Amino acid sequence: MILAILNAIDATLVWLTSGVENHPSLAVLCAGAFVFIVYLAQKSNDRSNAAKLILQEIRYAEQKVQNFKGHGSYNLNEKVLPTNNWNNNISLFVKELGETEIDQISDFYSSAARLDEVLKAVADFRNKQAIESPDGPGTGTIFTTTADLPKTAGDLIKKISEGITTLYNTPATSKLRQFADRKWYQKL
Repeated sequence: MILAILNAIDATLVWLTSGVENHPSLAVLCAGAFVFIVYLAQKSNDRSNAAKLILQEIRYAEQKVQNFKGHGSYNLNEKVLPTNNWNNNISLFVKELGETEIDQISDFYSSAARLDEVLKAVADFRNKQAIESPDGPGTGTIFTTTADLPKTAGDLIKKISEGITTLYNTPATSKLRQFADRKWYQKL
């Protein structure tokens, strides 16, 4: 579809330039307008792709937290938030999202990142215990879940997990869905 638009614009520019030999500034103006339209389309496409990735990250992290609430354990081999596209692309949404919506999404990502830090610390501690086992390296138990943690560590993980609010079906993510679902002609 975009290729058809570019071909139409190209044909128009060829037609214009054939009659503008005496007015070269018109050709420059048309070329500048074309470049600007392509820039706007690219920027909008970047926003759409970022929105899709952010929604996927929110859904994935919420699934991990819900699994913990149901089963009482996290897999130490997996991160709750493997990537953070919100942090990298927040500038694309500042104009369109309100302060409250930006705060909700930022708080969600911050809490999920904090949970990942705690889970990594637990995994590192458990792995160190296994390596430094009195029976020699590698003879200790390798822990892959948070099921049998000491009470303080388990309570900290539970507290952080309970602080992560569901975000996927809120007005903030509804707006992100609108960006992700826009057709090419709605993006300009």
